[in-house]
Amino acid sequence: MITPEDRSLYINAVTPPPGYVFDQALATTYTLDPDTLLSLPTHIALGQGAAGGDVDPIIILESLRRLAGRFSVYADYAGLKVPASKNVLFGLLEDMIIPVKARKGGVFHPKLWILRFVRPEKDTEEPAMMRLLVLSRNITYDRSWDLCLQLEGQTCGRNVATNHPLSNFIRALPTFAVRRTSPEKRRQARFMAEEVRKTRWEFPEGFEELAFHCIGTDDRTWRPVMSKRMAVVSPFISDGALQFLSKYTNSLVAVISRPEELNTLERETFDCCTNWYVLEDAAETEDGEETERRDTVGLHAKMYICEENGRTHLYMGSANATAAALCNGNNVEVLVELIGPKHRVGGINTFLAKDGLGPLLSPYEPPEQGPAQETKEQKARKVLDTAKRLLAGSGLRLRCKKKGEAWELALAAKGPLNLPGIIKIKAWPVTVSENLAADAEKLRLAGSAGLGTYAVESITGLIAFELTEGTLRLKIQLALNLPVEGLPKYREEAIFKMIIKNRDDFMRYILLLLEETVEDVFDTRRLGGAADKTAWQVGHNKAVPVLEELVRAFSRHPDKLSRLREIIQKLSGEKAGNRIVPGEFLELWKVFDRAYTGKNK
Repeated sequence: MITPEDRSLYINAVTPPPGYVFDQALATTYTLDPDTLLSLPTHIALGQGAAGGDVDPIIILESLRRLAGRFSVYADYAGLKVPASKNVLFGLLEDMIIPVKARKGGVFHPKLWILRFVRPEKDTEEPAMMRLLVLSRNITYDRSWDLCLQLEGQTCGRNVATNHPLSNFIRALPTFAVRRTSPEKRRQARFMAEEVRKTRWEFPEGFEELAFHCIGTDDRTWRPVMSKRMAVVSPFISDGALQFLSKYTNSLVAVISRPEELNTLERETFDCCTNWYVLEDAAETEDGEETERRDTVGLHAKMYICEENGRTHLYMGSANATAAALCNGNNVEVLVELIGPKHRVGGINTFLAKDGLGPLLSPYEPPEQGPAQETKEQKARKVLDTAKRLLAGSGLRLRCKKKGEAWELALAAKGPLNLPGIIKIKAWPVTVSENLAADAEKLRLAGSAGLGTYAVESITGLIAFELTEGTLRLKIQLALNLPVEGLPKYREEAIFKMIIKNRDDFMRYILLLLEETVEDVFDTRRLGGAADKTAWQVGHNKAVPVLEELVRAFSRHPDKLSRLREIIQKLSGEKAGNRIVPGEFLELWKVFDRAYTGKNK
């Protein structure tokens, strides 16, 4: 079934398989950390060579360029986190992140990836490879106990009926957006939906069938198969959902959840299940070690195991055992159902055995005094959560106005904001330090507030906010991806110049752009080799085979020369005494530029 020893890394799950390159991807998530999102493009666009250690910002810059227009993340409109560090490259994530909202008052909660990979050879007729990741994990650095199902398959010539619910969900993603999406994003959703519809998935060993359940997209609600036995794994639970699930089984034999959630259940709810479990204290952190970040520990996996007539039905995905997720259909959720013979895939006893999750579990005993009463802190956090969603749904925009060599930034809402219980608001672009945060109290009085004056490369629609409630002075931070009015057209060029600062940077970027294979791309960081007539000297007696790479690009990938021209135009205007693009290289480039221009007339 599932064992704690089977580990999956996010970066491995999104890396292209051997012999394939990235083509398109869509992802959905409830919460999104821009830091995490910025770490993924190198693995998606360039492959495993990017793994390990801090990634060169030049490589991130090129990875983002390669993903532009081909990678979209649909995230709950109030689910963006404030990154832990500042980075001007966050500004290049704006078009990737699409804020979305559940239609029935809940949250947009699905966690899945659809990735399309193709062979790099242009003349191959081999069908594309599709990869589906169904997770309980958000796109964050959270290290909780989560689940990930990875399915792969190739597209075929006809539709596969079992894929229709998932395909329809993907096609509908742009309709959840809080503001109108671009035609390119809508076309991408339609294309990926059609590719999914005609994909034949390879099942995990022992399983023979699968089904997709997309909740909160229409009036239909999810129902588990009627079973003899059921087990539930869910970090968040409610009385109504557990009573709902117990109606679809002869015996609810186990519930695994967080102790703080179990403490809130009514006494009669405990009568519907035989065994109640929580994670062992030593399992709360990886390898039993303590951690300072309490938001990165504990149970986060969601799973429902049902046994009927010698078969096991395993449901996994994003849906918690709560009324909003399962009963009312208020949330948007995705579950995948895997079905197989119990004697081959195991069942509840297998999952709870000593070689399964059993050693990580402790029995839970309900408190004698009944459900825990809501604390002052819990009430204060509800105030903050309500204010967060009111702020996210207020229709805020960012306005830019040039002031000398810098730009004035200001927030503007449709009218004065009403945030009950909040006594302080501050805001700042995520590209700069929180130390530069501005007082945004005027949003409540006049519906607008200034953020200060910034350099063009720091302008971004990703704005961080901090709200303080008035009872316990608790705080909450969130980021919003706001539409930007008056965005300077040369912002991307300014970001580019922040990363490509000197001749060595320029030559490394050029080699990164021109190289053909992932291995070659990462070899260029060493810039080693003997100098000869085909090499370009850079830095400390290091030779770069620029002429060789230009010739190869001209004959095999002339489109790369078009991109190279754009880069040279951005950077070659520097003063001669501080030139990023060496004059000798420009002379070499002119030969190829003339040949490329003549070839494309």
